[in-house]
Amino acid sequence: MQTKKIDFSKLNALIAMSNDQLGRSVWHFLRDQGIGSCMMVTSAKDAVARMQANRFNLYFVDYDLPEFGGVDFIKFLRLCDGDIAEAFAVMVIPSPDKEKVMAARDGGCHEILGLPLTAKLLMTRMTHMIGNPKPFIRAATYIGPCRRREVVRIYHGTDRRNRSRLVNA
Repeated sequence: MQTKKIDFSKLNALIAMSNDQLGRSVWHFLRDQGIGSCMMVTSAKDAVARMQANRFNLYFVDYDLPEFGGVDFIKFLRLCDGDIAEAFAVMVIPSPDKEKVMAARDGGCHEILGLPLTAKLLMTRMTHMIGNPKPFIRAATYIGPCRRREVVRIYHGTDRRNRSRLVNA
């Protein structure tokens, strides 16, 4: 886990939330953490317009974003050219279930947060996401951060299990 303090001043965030009160809460949290700049919109159409006019590297997206939904917005983001495709994307899901979480993960989100959001949860996830960025994958069927949750370590020492069977036999 990342222990050093992260400098959020280099981040420019776009908050795309259908719930204005939730969006303002995230906005205030990010401003309190010293984020470089932060804008808030309430629809996918406005998010695309702001995205074209500004350079964001952090997105907070509501799963139920009006017009075409949060997952489709993240997929659109991943298909863009340049650094914008590799921006950090956090999906906020009001009532998470397995299908929604899998759709958000397969859409290319870095983090998935369920409600209610707390300052501690936001800080922990942002610090981990920014302090330990995942490798970015570009494949035929998926564009986004590596979906693996843990690193599988391959053991390179002597395989004692096979040797013990030979001794006891």
